Amino acid sequence: MSMFVLFVKTGYEEKVLKEMASIWSFDESLRPFVPMFDSRFRKGGKILSEKRRWMPGYVFVESELTGMDFSSLSRPLILWSEHALKLLRYGNSFLDISYEMKSDEHKSFQRLFGEKDCVDMSKGFIDGDKILVTEGALVGLEGSIKRINRHKMLAHVEIEMFGATRITEFGLEVISKK
Repeated sequence: MSMFVLFVKTGYEEKVLKEMASIWSFDESLRPFVPMFDSRFRKGGKILSEKRRWMPGYVFVESELTGMDFSSLSRPLILWSEHALKLLRYGNSFLDISYEMKSDEHKSFQRLFGEKDCVDMSKGFIDGDKILVTEGALVGLEGSIKRINRHKMLAHVEIEMFGATRITEFGLEVISKK
């Protein structure tokens, strides 16, 4: 299956999903979603949990359609909706345009998310100046973790996405510091 990405107004991702449902019929060949991650934070002495958008401003669509077919399918949505802005394109020139997510980016996305739309909280510990992740989606990605906010239980991870290197957040609970 190919992965396509729609750029939408930030905060309106779920509204765009509803608009998609009103004009498209969803089946196993077309599955739009907003990737989320599990996050925990301390407030008032309690640890609370919430699901947060992984990439605010983007709606991902898994489809068996080719790039040009999906572009034709999404064009009425983009013209009709005031919240869906454009379909992301990959390529350098007019002749080298592809709408599908690159295969290496799609593999890293699948590694993080698997078949789910939400990444569970990872757990690990700090040993000196090294980060060791023991469970969760961030296992093996310790070298990509650029910063940890232990109070907000977040890891800032560097990944290749949309043709550029980006810093994204994932939930990481640091159990102990040695």
